Amino acid sequence: MNLRIRLIALAILLLPIAAAAADEKVKIAVIFGDAGYTSTGIQRDLLSARLAVEQLNHQGGILGRQVELIELDNKNTPLGSKSAAQMAVQAGVIAVLGPFSSSHSLLAAPVLQDSGIPMILARSTNPGVTKIGDYIFRVCSTDSFQGEALAEFAADDLKAKTAIVLTCTSEKYSIGLGQIFVERFKEKGRKILWEGGYLHNSTDFNQTLEKVKDLQPELVFLPDYDNASGFIIKQARKMGVSAVFIGPDAWSDSLYKYGGDAVEGSYYSGDWYINSQSRISLEFVKLYDREYKSEEIISFGLMHDAVFLLADAVKRANSLAPSLIRDAMAKTKDFHGVTGDISIDSNGDPLKPVVIFKFEKGMSVYVKTIYP
Repeated sequence: MNLRIRLIALAILLLPIAAAAADEKVKIAVIFGDAGYTSTGIQRDLLSARLAVEQLNHQGGILGRQVELIELDNKNTPLGSKSAAQMAVQAGVIAVLGPFSSSHSLLAAPVLQDSGIPMILARSTNPGVTKIGDYIFRVCSTDSFQGEALAEFAADDLKAKTAIVLTCTSEKYSIGLGQIFVERFKEKGRKILWEGGYLHNSTDFNQTLEKVKDLQPELVFLPDYDNASGFIIKQARKMGVSAVFIGPDAWSDSLYKYGGDAVEGSYYSGDWYINSQSRISLEFVKLYDREYKSEEIISFGLMHDAVFLLADAVKRANSLAPSLIRDAMAKTKDFHGVTGDISIDSNGDPLKPVVIFKFEKGMSVYVKTIYP
């Protein structure tokens, strides 16, 4: 058999293998939780990941292959997120999306860093997460920038000269934001009257709020999730606390569910203005409004950006090798996302603005955008 015939025969033998490789799906994992006080946001992230992957596949997938989303439930515990990260590695994924909270990500990130699997965070804002290693990235603003932006807004725009900071002492997200706000507010020449704390699952805040009432601050910074924050604000108003409340990106229109009309006039930060007129934002709102009319569309943008930023990195790397995807992620410049243009800095964090909202007439109203 001459060389030409041998090569033809070999090509024929390899055809089924090549076809099988082309049909093999690209695996991406998402770590989520199904219960707990942050479950509403987590479920929205999961829905967003599903719809983003569906949209990606409709567009042809990644490098000509369809994408399979592997959903890993962390049982809403940090250790569960660590186990989920280990399962993602064993499943042979090219990247992991999530988990939701910083306390979870701080345990999951070392697993993925050591395994050389890129991790893309949509919600974890603790600055320490991306410092774990060069395989860890995020699309949300960090606590550092967010906390400073809120302190500057409180001092410069609200003209507050005095403030009290109340943090959930069992939540790293809350503690970190509180510390950053205090430092920046003081740098602005303003006064922190008191730094108070409370435990997660607390239902009676009377003692804490009595002190707030006695000190009469102009502003109260409350870096916590919707449910606890709503209950605290509602109770504070009943007790006669008149200070302006200001909160972080964990707040949303759901605050009305827990605080009712008492939350009117409060301010908070976010990553995206839903009425942005950019083409990709308008297309996103149309798509998600059609699929999830009963949900808060604004909660979906970050995870959508995480999915498509990953796809963009794979395309630029022209490879499914995690190490090359990581390299491409690190070089991201001016990626046009739903939540704005994203460039990744040397820490794996996005260079992007923070948006300030105000609760007014039962909804979130855009106030201003603060740029880094």
